[in-house]
Amino acid sequence: MLDFACAHERYLPFVRTVVSSYPERDREDLIQEGLWGLYLGCCAYDPDRGVPFDAFIKVCIRNRVCSAARGYATEPCTVPLDDVDHTILSEDPPIEERYAESDAARQAFQHLQPRLSPLERKVLDAYLAGVSLSEISQTLGISYKSADNAMTRIKKKLREYLPY
Repeated sequence: MLDFACAHERYLPFVRTVVSSYPERDREDLIQEGLWGLYLGCCAYDPDRGVPFDAFIKVCIRNRVCSAARGYATEPCTVPLDDVDHTILSEDPPIEERYAESDAARQAFQHLQPRLSPLERKVLDAYLAGVSLSEISQTLGISYKSADNAMTRIKKKLREYLPY
């Protein structure tokens, strides 16, 4: 297996370029899919086959992104604006003021806030308000998998801060 850390640094701009032609709402998830394609390509690459690594890895990334995007396209992911529950999309008051009960929780939220994408912030806000992931996905007009991936990223970012 090749060094994924070096490949990640080198091919992340390519992944972003491939993903840039897709709808904004799917890009974060498609970047993850592209990086997964990069990882699998690093694991599967065989220099004895005579294929240059650069060409091989770019095909792996494109195929993974295209495959994921096709899956998103088959899922209904739009909701008429009249059906949107505007209460879960509001940005005020800040999440930390509504949900944090301790100083440690406030500090965690303050650390987390600048690291959240706009989608992650909306998903977290709705989740903390007690809305299920399936309802969040419908309300925000994204796939269930996108909402679930956003929660996974939020939890990962929070775990990076928390000492336990």
